[in-house]
Amino acid sequence: MISIAEAPGKIILTGEHFVVHGAQALAAAINKKIRVTSSFSSNNAISYKNQRIHSTNYNIKNDPVYIVRNKTLEYLRKKSTLSITIDSGIPRGSGLGSSSALCVATAASVASLFNTKLDRKTLFDLAMYGEKKIHGNPSGIDVAASIMGGLISFRKDSVPKRITLKHNPELIVSISGKRRKTSNMINKFANLRNDKPSTFLSLVDSSNTLTKKTLSALSKKDYVSVGSYFNFFNSTLNSLGLSSLPTDNLIEKCLELGSYGAKITGGGGGGSIIAISPSRHIGMIVNELNNMNFETFSVKLPQQGVKVWSIN
Repeated sequence: MISIAEAPGKIILTGEHFVVHGAQALAAAINKKIRVTSSFSSNNAISYKNQRIHSTNYNIKNDPVYIVRNKTLEYLRKKSTLSITIDSGIPRGSGLGSSSALCVATAASVASLFNTKLDRKTLFDLAMYGEKKIHGNPSGIDVAASIMGGLISFRKDSVPKRITLKHNPELIVSISGKRRKTSNMINKFANLRNDKPSTFLSLVDSSNTLTKKTLSALSKKDYVSVGSYFNFFNSTLNSLGLSSLPTDNLIEKCLELGSYGAKITGGGGGGSIIAISPSRHIGMIVNELNNMNFETFSVKLPQQGVKVWSIN
């Protein structure tokens, strides 16, 4: 018997970094996924398809897959040796939630081997063991989006809320190709809290307000306003040192080609950007950015969250 789980990556529409410090944020699952396949084996093994692992530095005990696997077995009160294979369609270091999708799919796949379907909270808690190993102090928004799918409203230490819209927004996602480590960006952002605590708190409050306005505009299909909020968030993140030349150039190009707004999504310092645009321009913008050698695609909301199936 083998158990397969697929979990999607994510984009953050509003509130990245601020969400780590208690602000509300909006995130959505995307149409890029990680597949984890688990099976019983004579020895523990983890293999990554289409991904190079530097064997001299690799220690299986530090692998988040190994950590999540062990925590899941501990939760199930089982002791087994497993073979786990990872097939990723989400570029690492792109800011699109590859690590959270990996951890979610691992926990779901391992549990399914024992005919167990984890509830959302348990799956979230198990996946977070791996996410914390990778990112240090994550909010959990990436994990929640990967589990639930769709568009979610998230606040740290609160139950995430799935948002249902009467229409299907389509967003452009473009990967800059500049990799970065999210934990470094989180620490860089947190320095502002120490240096200018009052300014920091005012920005957290402002992020909350703009997130609520973005959600209201989305519900009304007011994409022009959504774009303006994207632009303001991006300017704030830039002022805090989270921009990069590739993402700046991508955002400028999207705006030049008619997008209502564009912003960094995720940790910043590279990674990816998102843009909201008139529907008639989306295909042209995607093609133009791909022609500039930036991997670019569009995503219609909502997208499905984690799914699991078995093959005997």
